[in-house]
Amino acid sequence: MALNDRKKKILKSIVDAYIDSGEPVGSKYLTSYGNISLSPATIRNEMSELEEMGYLDKPHTSAGRVPSSSAYRLYVDELMENYRLTMEELNVINELMHYKVSELDKIITQAGKVMSDLTHCVTLSFTQEQPSETISRFDTVFVDDNSFLLVMIADSKKVRSEQITSECFITPDSLDNIKKTLNENLTGITIDQVTMPLIMKMESEAGSLAPIINPVIRAAFSCAQAEGDGSIKINGLSNLLAYPEFANVDKLKSIIDVFDKRKGYIRKLLTSPNAISENEPDKEAGLVPLETDSGMKVYIGEEGSNSALSDTSLVFCTVPAGGTESVIGILGPKRMDYKKVVSTLRQFSESLEKVLKPEEKNQYAEDINEQQDKQ
Repeated sequence: MALNDRKKKILKSIVDAYIDSGEPVGSKYLTSYGNISLSPATIRNEMSELEEMGYLDKPHTSAGRVPSSSAYRLYVDELMENYRLTMEELNVINELMHYKVSELDKIITQAGKVMSDLTHCVTLSFTQEQPSETISRFDTVFVDDNSFLLVMIADSKKVRSEQITSECFITPDSLDNIKKTLNENLTGITIDQVTMPLIMKMESEAGSLAPIINPVIRAAFSCAQAEGDGSIKINGLSNLLAYPEFANVDKLKSIIDVFDKRKGYIRKLLTSPNAISENEPDKEAGLVPLETDSGMKVYIGEEGSNSALSDTSLVFCTVPAGGTESVIGILGPKRMDYKKVVSTLRQFSESLEKVLKPEEKNQYAEDINEQQDKQ
């Protein structure tokens, strides 16, 4: 039986209504509020056929219908309309862009808190831990006779600066020699390639400023380390209490247990969505993946599963920047407001992408100016 335009329109109205109210939807509602110019009898026949096709379920206690997981997948994939964020919502998201590129982990963490409030759902944020990177350039800025600013630029464009203080007498000329030594010996190699013979060679080249080499290497080691801790941050679990679907304390506790005891599995959902085949859903999770045209990845709970997550949906996107890959996702009931959730994530992702590139270009100069202003 074909899913024609009329059936799609009726199904879309039912999903929209159920997302708003959480109550089973009947033909009377659709004729009064669904903007469908069909007789109640015709609508009932169409709803019966949609039920036979697996898009609607009929609770025993109600004459109305509720969407099935298949209905939500079709809705997300092709039926839902775009949601226009309000100016207030846009401003809240744009406030996140005030952090620097080198604070991407802070942006993702704060975004989780903000989006939890905006969507009234649970947010999961994760910054993928990256291997140590190499430094492509060192620069120095003279501060006074006993200190200077060391600026390190990694291959990923991450910029870090640190003030080095020493009892050595420092001059601008001797500082130029230090910069030359660092760029000739420490660029383009990982920190585990720094050997004792290399350190001794650099100390010899540094002359009277040899004691500065060790603190410089420590600063370079810190710059080369991954910024994210690779942990999953969860916000807004209490938001689920507002949904009747999670009024059962045992059901809510089982969801909390998943986050508490199976963080490795949650990480798999967020970072390896292709590991779960659409044809072979993860039986333990009770979730079926769906990739949308918007670039968002969606998991929708599967009926008949005993998993704690079978009554939930998870929408998330990946935010690559500066060699670090971060993920932010929103989890809620299957009747979550997909339009708003997808639009909120898309706006954040697009805003961050626009901000990162110009900041990467200017970060070096800004860090120097900021440090000089503090002197």
